[in-house]
Amino acid sequence: MFRLHVMELASGAVNAVSDTSADESPSFAPNSRLIVYATQQQGREVLMTTTLDGKIKARLSGQSGNIREPDWGPFQKQ
Repeated sequence: MFRLHVMELASGAVNAVSDTSADESPSFAPNSRLIVYATQQQGREVLMTTTLDGKIKARLSGQSGNIREPDWGPFQKQ
């Protein structure tokens, strides 16, 4: 099982940003302010977002069924 952490490269400080143990497939938002990741809640697979400090988390709503493999795209390169 996995738990997400973010490391500040300049200082080497590591901060846990998730509080569950089934977290996977993290992806940084294009603006680098959020992370979206797949996890499990109440036996269902869901997508969550969190701020880089882990203080604000939100479950992304979806229709019934499991939701996996987060992706921020499509984005056009300029």
